[in-house]
Amino acid sequence: MSKVLLKSIILLVLLVSSIFTINFVPNVYAANPVTATATTTNGKTTIEVTNDPTSNSNLVTFILEIKNGEFKSFKLDNGWVGKKNSQTSVAFATTNPVKPGKTSTFEIGTDQSSPSFSWRALDANNNELGSGEIGGTIINESNNQQQSNQGNNQQPNQENNQQSTPRAVLDTSTFRIIPSQPSPGYHVRIVGQSFSASSNIDLYVNNAKISTLSSNDKGNFVATAQLPNNLQPGSTTFVIKDQQGNTKTFTTNIRAAPQIHDLTQNVPLTMNVDPIYHRGDSKLITGTATPGTTLTFSLSDPNGKAITTFSTKVNNTGTYSISNTVPIDRDFGKYTINVSDGKNQLSKQYSVVSTHQIALVSAKTKYNPGDMVMVNGTSISNQLVSFVLSDPANHQIYSKDVNVTSSGTLSFTYQLEDSAMKGTYTLTATQGNDQVPLYFGVGEDPTAPLSIRLDKLTYINTDKPIVNIAGTPSSTLNLVIIDPSDKEKFADTVTLGSDGLATYSFNLTSYTPGVYSIVLTGSTSSKAVQSFAVGLTTSSGQINLSLVKDTYVPGDSMIILGTANANSILNLSLVDPSGVPVKTIQTFTDKSGHFSSFDFRIPATATPGTWTVDATSGLNHKSVNITVKSATQGITVRLDRDSGLYTRGDLVQITGSDAGATSTVIIKILGANSTEITRMQVTTTNRGDYSVEWKIPPTFDIGSFTVQASSSKGTASVNIRIQ
Repeated sequence: MSKVLLKSIILLVLLVSSIFTINFVPNVYAANPVTATATTTNGKTTIEVTNDPTSNSNLVTFILEIKNGEFKSFKLDNGWVGKKNSQTSVAFATTNPVKPGKTSTFEIGTDQSSPSFSWRALDANNNELGSGEIGGTIINESNNQQQSNQGNNQQPNQENNQQSTPRAVLDTSTFRIIPSQPSPGYHVRIVGQSFSASSNIDLYVNNAKISTLSSNDKGNFVATAQLPNNLQPGSTTFVIKDQQGNTKTFTTNIRAAPQIHDLTQNVPLTMNVDPIYHRGDSKLITGTATPGTTLTFSLSDPNGKAITTFSTKVNNTGTYSISNTVPIDRDFGKYTINVSDGKNQLSKQYSVVSTHQIALVSAKTKYNPGDMVMVNGTSISNQLVSFVLSDPANHQIYSKDVNVTSSGTLSFTYQLEDSAMKGTYTLTATQGNDQVPLYFGVGEDPTAPLSIRLDKLTYINTDKPIVNIAGTPSSTLNLVIIDPSDKEKFADTVTLGSDGLATYSFNLTSYTPGVYSIVLTGSTSSKAVQSFAVGLTTSSGQINLSLVKDTYVPGDSMIILGTANANSILNLSLVDPSGVPVKTIQTFTDKSGHFSSFDFRIPATATPGTWTVDATSGLNHKSVNITVKSATQGITVRLDRDSGLYTRGDLVQITGSDAGATSTVIIKILGANSTEITRMQVTTTNRGDYSVEWKIPPTFDIGSFTVQASSSKGTASVNIRIQ
């Protein structure tokens, strides 16, 4: 058994410094015959696992899953080895089973000050000996008080126990500064997303704290802060930090304050306003006026109704600058700003447009095969925008990350092949949580397909999903929500804007756990469907995972299929050869237990080697290895049996890739001295893949043969044995 375990587990030896010797307060949740306790001190959690003296089995495997956190390290007793199945799950196995009456100890490092865990203990036959939940007891060295994190089994004592501060800055957290290149002394707007809900965080500039910010119940915030007047021009880093020291950074250039020449006392009243705003934008209103005067501003909505008033004082050089912020829920339309110095007044207008920060324009709406596609646009400066190009069959054919310049401009180019499929292509640009589609035609005029994109795929009842819809400009669509029993739950209509985009939201208060679908239909036969889940949990059963092929080149899209317990949440990850996850998403199974994902593709800069696709749900985990080869490699050929062993009358599936788009592949069966026995011909797809079946004749000779595939990209061969 020990040899089998050692072959199935990756040995990780983590060297750590000596640890404190501490007393334990038992937190026992497991059923006999195995119990577990946990204690945390100085960021390290010690877990003690005991096999009861009355037990009839030896303890061989111990599986641990952290709640709301990640594992960083672990230290084990002699004879134990460990494997990190995911960021939230580890499995330990031993060659020296823990006998009845014996105890083993594990030291765990996590990113939590007071972590909680779920655990399972198994014997040599994978029979469960115990399971439960434990929380580390925190040792306070200054007063020797102990704090216990035991879920709902104890009510916290507000007077005697210090509550641990939750992590506010998450791995998915992002923020930006508006304007992106401010000057010293300017007021800036800080827009943050995906932080912990209702948390306080601090904003630093060059290690100096300038403001404390608070996230709303969805983990987002929009706030204003003033930059120090002594801030030096040049590259500057803004840092958001929580009380545990977790940080997120945003680096930009600080512009020198404009040089203002002396003005006369009679300075005319002027006002400069950006004509275009997006929801959440914060921009400066600037201008000139008589030095020392107080200016009063008023803002009116598209119907002329006053919204708010504010004021500022003109400096001694005769200039002023004041920040204006558009709330994230403000209606689209044209707004009017009035400014008065008591004697004179001016009015300017600006338009609040779509929530999208990305704007794209194609050089042409219709291209021909062989043309160069050229797209220009604007977005948030100094941040990456990811492009994915899909053909009319909705296959992802190209992806690229593009840098946005300091002035907020970007460009994208793609060389169409001479054999490019005709129809409407979709170029999807993503920056942070913002995603915008652009459509163009190849060989014909484009037609805007109807599409749906949700801000998440899984929700709880208190969430309010945000649905981004794209389709024919100014069209009216029917929206229907289908419940898990395939009955209509809710219906409404949505009207798209002149840009063909709309945002829709709805409540989930009355939604029971299960998988729902949003169905959109237009006045024509156009239709779009998107599934989402409400109130699902992780799985406790076995996970099956498969891919449609096992060899890829950089830029290839992936189709992932699998099964697990019905109506359960899973995490899927693509991991590179060094063990680093390059992408992780959350998905769910339907009521029959099936799941699929089309969201992964091999990065354009992928390193050749063995990559891994991981699926994790609760304590259950499944991995599948794939091969990523260099994009410069030539044609490949493979059989449907790794052994290459077949019998007369068998059907042989011959497949391959990288044979050239829409080209001819010659398949030969060769005998001794490369003598040709039979020949087949097949045409590749527009991605260079091919597949052909060969039925071995009943009278075919037995022995060893060669299957050879040839195309314009070269020749490849594989051995086959017939018995």
